[in-house]
Amino acid sequence: MGWANQMGVGSGGFLPSSLPNLELWTKFNSGITVTGSGVSQWDDQSGNSNHLKQATDADRPSKESDGSILTDGISQFLKADAFTLVQPETIYILGKQVAWGNNWIFDGNTLNSGVLFQQTATPQVSIYAGTAVAQNTDWAVGVYEALAAIFNGASSSFKVGSNAETTGNASANNMGGFTLGTKGDASASFSNIQIKEVLIYSEAHDAATRSQIIGYLQSI
Repeated sequence: MGWANQMGVGSGGFLPSSLPNLELWTKFNSGITVTGSGVSQWDDQSGNSNHLKQATDADRPSKESDGSILTDGISQFLKADAFTLVQPETIYILGKQVAWGNNWIFDGNTLNSGVLFQQTATPQVSIYAGTAVAQNTDWAVGVYEALAAIFNGASSSFKVGSNAETTGNASANNMGGFTLGTKGDASASFSNIQIKEVLIYSEAHDAATRSQIIGYLQSI
């Protein structure tokens, strides 16, 4: 990994924090606290202190040797304290599905408030903020991809890397926070995923901005 990527700078000198309305940024191999059996906190690099945390030792994901975070698909997840996050919302992830099983990749602070979930058959995922839409099969299991989900009512969408986006009306639920690896109430549907980076913006990014951030993630 080069100096630029260690600093969170893409190959073109781009920093995610150079864009407005950044609410949460957990960065690859940075700000990760391991306590007991796993990760107790992944620090938010946006300056908003929306850290992803896990107080229960058995539910802490592992920090892998490459600096990523790995959840086991049984009980492990990370969650931020509730914060103001209403539509439009754009969420980026650099990660992979280690296994597929009708589980939740992420949600908002409460149940089904802004979801990326595995739906119907491998490797399909969809987004949901009251209605499940934008079914997408571009995220192959076992492959790191840069993902972009927009929750913006009738203009919601989901995109994997440089592939075409899928679209639909995901409805109007507001995330109000962020939960990684399960439902917002942590009741079930824990996913087996490996994550390098998460970025959340409180606006709907246009195609050019999404391409810029996806390019940054792909350079990691």
